[in-house]
Amino acid sequence: MRSVFGASIVCALVIWTSGASVARASTVDGPRILVTFAADATTTERAAAAASVGGVIASTISPISVARIVAAPGRDAQGAIDAIARMPGVRFAERDAPVRLSFVPDDRLYLTDPYTGLGQWGLRTTHVDRAWDLVRGSPTVIVATVDTGVDPAHPDLVGSVLAPVNGLTTVSTGCQLGALDDNSHGTHVAGVIAAGVKTPAGVSGVAFGVKVLSIKALDCTGAGVVSDVAAAIVYAADHGARIVNVSLGTSDDSLTLRNAVKYAQDRGALIVAAAGNCGLGGPHCDFVNEIDYPAAYPGVLAVAATTTGDTHAMFSTQGAYVGVAAPGDRIVSTTPSYPTYQSARGQTTNYGVLSGTSQAAPLVSGLAALILSKDPSLTAAQLVQRIEATADDLGAPGFDTSFGAGRVNALRAISAPGGVYGAVYDTGKVPTMLAIGATAMITVKVTNTSSFAWQPNGQVRLAYHWIDASGAAAVWDGMRTAFPVAVPINGSLDLPTTVIAPREPGRYLLRFDVVTEGVTWFSATGVPSGDAMVSVSNGLGASYAIAPVPPEFKVGRPIPLAVTVTNTGTVPWSASGTQPVRLSYHWLAPNG
Repeated sequence: MRSVFGASIVCALVIWTSGASVARASTVDGPRILVTFAADATTTERAAAAASVGGVIASTISPISVARIVAAPGRDAQGAIDAIARMPGVRFAERDAPVRLSFVPDDRLYLTDPYTGLGQWGLRTTHVDRAWDLVRGSPTVIVATVDTGVDPAHPDLVGSVLAPVNGLTTVSTGCQLGALDDNSHGTHVAGVIAAGVKTPAGVSGVAFGVKVLSIKALDCTGAGVVSDVAAAIVYAADHGARIVNVSLGTSDDSLTLRNAVKYAQDRGALIVAAAGNCGLGGPHCDFVNEIDYPAAYPGVLAVAATTTGDTHAMFSTQGAYVGVAAPGDRIVSTTPSYPTYQSARGQTTNYGVLSGTSQAAPLVSGLAALILSKDPSLTAAQLVQRIEATADDLGAPGFDTSFGAGRVNALRAISAPGGVYGAVYDTGKVPTMLAIGATAMITVKVTNTSSFAWQPNGQVRLAYHWIDASGAAAVWDGMRTAFPVAVPINGSLDLPTTVIAPREPGRYLLRFDVVTEGVTWFSATGVPSGDAMVSVSNGLGASYAIAPVPPEFKVGRPIPLAVTVTNTGTVPWSASGTQPVRLSYHWLAPNG
């Protein structure tokens, strides 16, 4: 099975070995095996496990009880895994799988034009610019990036980046250890999150003002291994990161990586991960829509990519694990001011354009940071609920494998009243006319944008009010209709509801509002109601289409005329009975 990670690079601190602290390159070329020992495994048993493959324990991630054993050169990797797994004190052994970046680095058209004429279109589409009127990023919020590092001296990132950390233990030929970004990807991701405009030609990050903790886990080519990524996630959680952006992936479902994610989640961190770029297959994909990790792990917010047309980006992996989508096509952001691996292959320095779910994920990480800047008390689960509940539903109604809950909407996410109540109404099927006192069955499409699912026949119901021309309530709280089936977050339902018209003729506003019985009207928490204008009358109405009329008539002679009559009212016409409907005519004198 193929498995590769990719992310960004950094400079300054280093991680790995005891407790995920100091990173160092291995001097042994044998297979790298990740071993989870039993909690009561002795030092002797640990040493014996390494010796069984002629290797050494090169480093450990103590918080999740993982050791990386480097076997003797020439040993078969699977044979070494099997041998270690049989040793006393060993719970699990797996290969230190490779990982890859989740971006599209070889699009020559985009790379030759860093601004594409589109500017920062993703911020406009997701209404980040309008959300800034409500909140800016807080320096108390730390967002970690597990990537290829960062250029901390970039003019748009100075003051936004904490001391960068090197987490690399192995590098490709030609790459160097160190925390500086020698690829370009990590600086691009950091800019999407937190770039602050400090130059006339600068860009803005979604949550400028927050702090970025860059942890380098991929080398200059964008290659890395599971152990370095896992150690970086643990380090981020132990150093105050509320959000960890992971714009990389592997096809290996690694226990080590899974445990690192769980460790961070247990400490309150939200993991935001690129969903993957296998929507069309490609050299890094074994098959179309191959599952990516850590994106597919429980509790991780997996992000798909959208285009400038608000459609699914064809390269973006589709899958049931996709949580939301965000702009990921032709994204302008910061790149290192010095030469890098990517700049030698066409990428521009200082600012550049990249595409991929790697670019979509940091936009969502930035949004999460903005939300925390406004309400730091929210948990990671509540952050996910808020972001998903306020996303704009694209594609198939409700959840789908291309967009998840939808494309994120920063303004709605920031302005959501506590993120608890939310509903969107489609009143397109409401009739424009009703008869006085008539009972009508009207279908209203209601989308649940709350942070909780609506249970069938529960407390959440659809009600209506009639508002007259003066703005007064002619009818308050008409019949309430229960939802017959569960409506999940971002789910929609066409709900037939019984509406009784007012008993006085006139033009009315028919207002729909969801209510949680005994708790609150949704509109009372700031949720817009669903409104439609309706004319209430005696129910009679008609339109006429008359065939061509002769230019003159003979006195007293009948002339047949073809007239098409359409009943535009709300009351059916009877051809018989006590009140049959007949077509008549009148002659008007020249003076009227």
